[in-house]
Amino acid sequence: MKYEISNLTEFQISALREVVNIGVGNAVTSLSKMVSKEIRIEVPGLKVELIEKVPEVAGGADTVVSGVIMHVTGDIEGYIMMMLPEGSTEMICKIINNSENIDILDPFNQSLIEEVGHILAGSYVSSLSDFLGLNIKISPPMHTFDMLGAIIDHILIEMSKKAEYALLFDTLFMIEKKEMGGIFLTLFDPDSMDIILEKIDKMV
Repeated sequence: MKYEISNLTEFQISALREVVNIGVGNAVTSLSKMVSKEIRIEVPGLKVELIEKVPEVAGGADTVVSGVIMHVTGDIEGYIMMMLPEGSTEMICKIINNSENIDILDPFNQSLIEEVGHILAGSYVSSLSDFLGLNIKISPPMHTFDMLGAIIDHILIEMSKKAEYALLFDTLFMIEKKEMGGIFLTLFDPDSMDIILEKIDKMV
């Protein structure tokens, strides 16, 4: 790997955060139309963490989360995940469905969370593609409801443990003035991160 991802420059961090903010802005428009409700999404922070520390930073390996996983292919390879605590998942489903009685494992609600994750990831990938001039695609979303540690382990097996670091974006959802937190996580293999960071550095 040419770049040391644990030592990103301020410019590289700012560029990655800008890509996410552009994507989030586009996602908000799409999600608001989908659910016919006022939605705001903020990404206050970007962290670079060792993979094995992700569960600890995100609340603990035993924390049960609603995860939406998408495979990234094209000029870069990796995975994008949106992970929501059980409470946030339930709140999002309640507000969108206008119902207090929600089963987050109901296929309809799983599909709803999948769509939210897919729109967010799709907007991020589209902005990353436009920003860096890359050809990137994402797979259809896969929903999982499991312990955070188990989800991360599954992804690392899929990637043959190629990824060492993860980019974590704290994500704050605001639907009809009610706040819900989550994490937007990207795992790219070392070659893909080199491509992304090299493209960013050429902008200087």
